[in-house]
Amino acid sequence: MREQGVGLGIIGLGFMGRRYARFVNQLEGVSLAGICDVDGDLAREVAAEYGGAVYPDIDALVRAADVAGVIVATPEDRHLEPAVAALAAGKPVLVEKPVAHSMEAARAIEEAAMRAGVPVLVGHLLRFEPRWAGAWRRIAAGEIGEVVSVATRRIGNVGDQRVLRGRTTLPLYYGVHDLDVMRWFAGAEATTLYARRRSGSVRAAGYDVDDLYVAVLTFANGALGSAELGWCVPEAAAAARTAGVLVVGTAGVIEIDQLETGLRRWAGGGEDPGVDAMFWPETYGVPGGALALEIAHFAECVRGRAEPAIALAEAVEALRLSLAMEASARSGSVVDLATFGRV
Repeated sequence: MREQGVGLGIIGLGFMGRRYARFVNQLEGVSLAGICDVDGDLAREVAAEYGGAVYPDIDALVRAADVAGVIVATPEDRHLEPAVAALAAGKPVLVEKPVAHSMEAARAIEEAAMRAGVPVLVGHLLRFEPRWAGAWRRIAAGEIGEVVSVATRRIGNVGDQRVLRGRTTLPLYYGVHDLDVMRWFAGAEATTLYARRRSGSVRAAGYDVDDLYVAVLTFANGALGSAELGWCVPEAAAAARTAGVLVVGTAGVIEIDQLETGLRRWAGGGEDPGVDAMFWPETYGVPGGALALEIAHFAECVRGRAEPAIALAEAVEALRLSLAMEASARSGSVVDLATFGRV
């Protein structure tokens, strides 16, 4: 029989919340203690499939004795209430990225965490993907010398909007990943950011969001960064290689093709774009990949045996850079990061 493990509660059962529920239900060392969603029928459906008690509201879940830690998987504009409620109850929190939708909300979560004195882990999944974590270790060890540039690309396809339905922006949804990676790999804070954007194909599909952002960043150590973000790849080309990073140093280069896993499948006249071997694969019913590592790490934080791999302040900085990208694209001017979004 599987050990009961650390009891985790999940608030929000959308695309990621339901995936968290499945993984927590299957992983050793953790158990699904409770779930809560504004859609009660959905919560009962998930409980029937994966177990866990259904709680009628946030307060009931965070106060439950068998809930040792709380996963907040609501949309980012609804992170504040459940995160603060869990922290007020003294429960460690794993909150999906971005940490919040605004600097005001992010600071409120920081203040609640400081008062509670319990860990907050923000779900920046690339921090737990072995290729990205391995690249950082090599950069930090000086294997490619001083970092000269970090170039990222993350371009989804128009079909992403069947899930997102225009509810968020490219910098908040995709950019927060890569802007965090940039400062992680550059080993310095960004000082300026300049961005441009375009729109067309996604709006033609009925969603009032932009297609593409391109940004250039400077870092305090002299490194340069460039980020290309989009969800404008035509569905006919959905399997195109459109995500990864290139880091150039004074003594070497590191490159990751995020979508190249060594596992490819062709069916129905084209390559299947949905084959995942890195982020949330399952083998014989055992979950793996970056998501399993993230949940296992959170459980160690709940037990008090680890500190969050990404500090809450780092996640707040990734949000600030994402909001700066939006602001620069709106104004058409360079954003001075020494002052943008500061108290």
